[in-house]
Amino acid sequence: MLSMLFIHWNVNPNIPLPFDLFTVQWYGMMWSLSIIACFYYGRWILRKEHLDENHLILIVQYVFIGAIVGARLGQVFFYQWDFFSQHPIEIVKVWNGGLASHGGVVGGLVGLFLFLRKYPQYHWVWLLDGTALVIFIPAALIRLGNLFNSELYGKVTDVPWAFIFERVDAFPRHPVVLYESICYSVLSVLILMIYKRYGRQYPGLYISFFFAVLFSIRFLLEFFKEPEGELWLGYISKTQLLSVPFIVFGLIFFFRAILKPTSTNKT
Repeated sequence: MLSMLFIHWNVNPNIPLPFDLFTVQWYGMMWSLSIIACFYYGRWILRKEHLDENHLILIVQYVFIGAIVGARLGQVFFYQWDFFSQHPIEIVKVWNGGLASHGGVVGGLVGLFLFLRKYPQYHWVWLLDGTALVIFIPAALIRLGNLFNSELYGKVTDVPWAFIFERVDAFPRHPVVLYESICYSVLSVLILMIYKRYGRQYPGLYISFFFAVLFSIRFLLEFFKEPEGELWLGYISKTQLLSVPFIVFGLIFFFRAILKPTSTNKT
């Protein structure tokens, strides 16, 4: 009888369309919504700070292109090198899946750096904080995309809210990507509340919040996820190891921010 409480998940990863000219995936739709959300959220921030919006679209493009390239390369080198080294042409086939979030963050930072090289009038920390303010919404949406793909599923469990991913097997599992999406949604509200209270008074505060809090959550939730590859010391996954430098980076930025409070703008 307990199994009746489980959620049977077998959603078509493709969005049903009234025509067959092309296919649209939920995962791709979540990425598209993420870009749109970042644009409008970023525009709201710029207007609130009475700044121009001339380069907003460019910033979004640099970040997202960098994130996609970085996420793909992260998947290639950190998780599936044995496969991609033998099938290099598959690296460019992003539509087949395989994006690593840690690589995506690094790629997004590289994108910001390249933007800054072209437009040096912007302040590096100002850009980082602005990106951190809007990035939790895309993180939540993309994890919903993973859920539609029935991927990154959790370990077998008997909790009543467990999902049976019918495209995977018949066992009830933790819906870890749903946990992540909920956490990131809450964090998006929390960081907005902090921003409304403190504004830009503490340069580096929001990027430190992003790195320290988001990757701490990633580290903890990995204990509920099916690990990819061997575990370090028997219980620490590769993803958790990759999260540690980001957490440390976030903590360093946090103490730097609170010890040197000052009002800042884009220049």
